Amino acid sequence: MSTAWIPVMTCLDWWMKAMSLAVPTRFFKAYLAVLTLHLSSSIVNAGEDDFFLKELVKEQEPKINHQPPDWLKTKPTKLNPVFEQLLREGNQGRQIRGNGVAEIENTQNARKEIKGRWIFVSMGMPDQELKAAAEEATATQSILVFRGVEQGGDTGTITKRLYETVKNMKLMPASVIDPTLFTRFNVNAVPTMVETNDKGETRTARGMPGFNWMSKQEPGDLGQRGAIFGIVEPDMIEEMQRRMREYDWAKEKQHAIDNFWASQKDSVSLPTAEKNRERLIDTSVVSSQDIYHPDGRLIVKKGQKINPQAIMPMRHAYILFDATSKKQVEVAKKVGDELLKKQNPVVYLFSKMDHENGWDHYNLTQETLNAPIYKLNQTIVDRFKIRALPSLVEGEGVAVKVTEFDSR
Repeated sequence: MSTAWIPVMTCLDWWMKAMSLAVPTRFFKAYLAVLTLHLSSSIVNAGEDDFFLKELVKEQEPKINHQPPDWLKTKPTKLNPVFEQLLREGNQGRQIRGNGVAEIENTQNARKEIKGRWIFVSMGMPDQELKAAAEEATATQSILVFRGVEQGGDTGTITKRLYETVKNMKLMPASVIDPTLFTRFNVNAVPTMVETNDKGETRTARGMPGFNWMSKQEPGDLGQRGAIFGIVEPDMIEEMQRRMREYDWAKEKQHAIDNFWASQKDSVSLPTAEKNRERLIDTSVVSSQDIYHPDGRLIVKKGQKINPQAIMPMRHAYILFDATSKKQVEVAKKVGDELLKKQNPVVYLFSKMDHENGWDHYNLTQETLNAPIYKLNQTIVDRFKIRALPSLVEGEGVAVKVTEFDSR
């Protein structure tokens, strides 16, 4: 089966780096859905045109949704700034030490010894029990740990409920969502308190006996020391993996392909050329600051006039046309064929496409021109002062020549 691919212009002219060109996208008829899967590898090989592809592929790239389901998405709410910061830091693997300073701790690495105090909790606990756990966490500089989010909820749901529980407390507890800690310490009921130290000792207790009491006990499992409850949240990592496995990626890809052109807007609208004419464009620019070589040598002085065409002449000829006009497509092909006979590389840029026929029209136009086509944008129109279509842009000496072709 043929796959989609992105042709990369291997050597765009040096001065074109200051501009935004068309997004190169090409599709074989049989299979159009994997553009985004090939995009990254194409960009890796793009060399000096890396910036060009990354920035503009957004305009023409099918929007395949790679986001997790809605219930796993964070929906921010207005919270106490301190609590919001602590929750954010905790989710990034930070731990709050006794001095109140956030430090990095790789809790994801089960093979590395870690030390700290954690109180494992769940939204399945009664409010008073959850508040007691929060108060203990604040008093002992320990961390509240959730396994995930409830079905139908998201991290915003946890944040909002927890804040309602602790909003009257003077200090906010550090809170994280970390299913790996539940697995590491084999937590199956909540609240569960876990304490580890520099000696590699671990003390575990189910219930809320308090860390002051626990620290005086022998290391190990201290048993159940209070009321415990079930964990209502599924393991977030396992749940995300499960949903990713069940997600219909093929359907999503096809949906992106089917609706791609409907979401596209013509970025350029130009009149049809009514006569043959040509003009020369001076591409010179004036440097706004001194430019130095990495070895310290001054290359360009501030205020110095630079002509990119004189330094590195334009290698490609660019044919700009309206793909919805049969006459303009015919002119583009004729001009392109003549240039190719002279061994001049050609790039075709279209301003408009038939959105109703979408890919059929796109592929038909490519077949007619026997070449990939690219989407024209306003930047190149402005840079070369394009007034009508079809037009040919090519280098001529130290200038750039723009030729319009009568297509009435």
